[in-house]
Amino acid sequence: MWNYGMHNGSWGNMFFWAIFLLVVVVLAVVLVVYFMRKTPPAEIGNRSSSSALDLLKERYARGEISTEEYRERLRELEGYDIKK
Repeated sequence: MWNYGMHNGSWGNMFFWAIFLLVVVVLAVVLVVYFMRKTPPAEIGNRSSSSALDLLKERYARGEISTEEYRERLRELEGYDIKK
């Protein structure tokens, strides 16, 4: 009765539950961030494919690659033979 309801070991219990609550909150934040950043596989394929075509067009427009190289790489990216 002299310790106002605090039983032996209660500070240890309070410390344990505070750490436990902190771990649960951190885990919840990590899971939310992970699932918010995760991109569906279909979007990844479309995005990388279109960005590859955009990059190829930009390199051709800047004159970094020749017309033959542009056509060859475009054929590989699109999967069919283009007419000259």
